[in-house]
Amino acid sequence: MRPGVRHAWLLAAALASAPAASAEGPDSAGDDGQGLPASLLLGGLLSESRVLYPLQVGDWRAVSEQRFPDQRYGVAVRYVDGERWLDLYFYPGGPQAPELLAQVARAERENIDAAARESDRGIRLGELQEIGLAGEGGAQVPAWRLGLEYPGEQRASAMLLFARNLYLVKARASAPPPATPASLLAEVQAFMEVVAAQVRIASTGECWLPERLEVVDALPDPAAPQVFASYRDPGKATAAVVTAAGVQVARAEAARAEGLATELVAALYPGCVAPEAIEPEVPPHMREIRIEYRIPAADDSDRRSPPVGRPRPPLRGTG
Repeated sequence: MRPGVRHAWLLAAALASAPAASAEGPDSAGDDGQGLPASLLLGGLLSESRVLYPLQVGDWRAVSEQRFPDQRYGVAVRYVDGERWLDLYFYPGGPQAPELLAQVARAERENIDAAARESDRGIRLGELQEIGLAGEGGAQVPAWRLGLEYPGEQRASAMLLFARNLYLVKARASAPPPATPASLLAEVQAFMEVVAAQVRIASTGECWLPERLEVVDALPDPAAPQVFASYRDPGKATAAVVTAAGVQVARAEAARAEGLATELVAALYPGCVAPEAIEPEVPPHMREIRIEYRIPAADDSDRRSPPVGRPRPPLRGTG
């Protein structure tokens, strides 16, 4: 939380109760997890995103990208190192609390298992492990990892997942012997520590609350179900609340209304910026993914889990 709200009381209820990410790939199976309705997330909370990722991480080199036709599935970047491959996924997830990331990780494990069984592939699954990645500036990034293998194919595989700025970032890797699930997991974790330190994700849309700001005479009860977050200084009345309609600021706090809205964005929707601030500078060792989201069609069904299994070959080179 930024210094401006460090001493304030911030109720970010949405981070504790918001539903988990919603995405599903062609090889995945359904699950019982919750999904943030696409109609609220894509083309609504998020209208545009910019993702910067490293072109090379150790011996892993990015060779292609795949944009899934359904935007809920995001983008996959294929990295190779000899005969080995690693796919790095970026897909919209909305606000993520630690318990929601755990739900996504559990659903991922279940879907990997179900996808293997549906395609008659033998699989040996390890247990999910909660870990902390060493991210930018030494900060710990909560993550989950899973080792597995396909005995009939003599291939080890690994998955690692973390959340960043309204997105989920996931790696899936596969390698032949002498790789083992344990050795590949160690490599994937080292890979994702570099990614966690370097990746940049910025978005804009309805998440940019200063554009949905209203000064009102009376605020809703901060404990009301429709209130996602609220702000008040210690010993004072509530100054602002966030609902699905935007941010409401008490008239007595009108002079700092935009500042309060910006602070609430940082706490509730990290990585969200003003539309005019979304274009990044791209360093030579990075590549930019530009995404514009459409509002999903009314007959689009909500999908429940991230892409799993063996990805389709990427369609477009990174240049």
